[in-house]
Amino acid sequence: MNASIKKICGDSEITPNFEEISNDPNFVFPPDPLYETKVLFDLDGNIVNVNSWLECANYVNGGWFSEISDLINYEQRLFFILVAVFSIIPIKHLATKYRRGRNFKT
Repeated sequence: MNASIKKICGDSEITPNFEEISNDPNFVFPPDPLYETKVLFDLDGNIVNVNSWLECANYVNGGWFSEISDLINYEQRLFFILVAVFSIIPIKHLATKYRRGRNFKT
């Protein structure tokens, strides 16, 4: 079984046939009243609530994940890096001018 399926959906003795599920456009995932509903996200930011282990495993197998932070962490890091770079360059430039004794106007 896929490690991410086990991590996100939990353990199960079910051996899913994902090819059969994907080939049946009318496949219905029966809800499992004992399974705690999980929220999954895809790369486009779409959200789905899954109500059975089989449904969860099918979505995770299709690339869905359990934490939206998996999607936005790289964007947040890139933003802070760009802000830092574009903040340091003008400050460094002004400090260099000041040290050389140039008279500059703001």
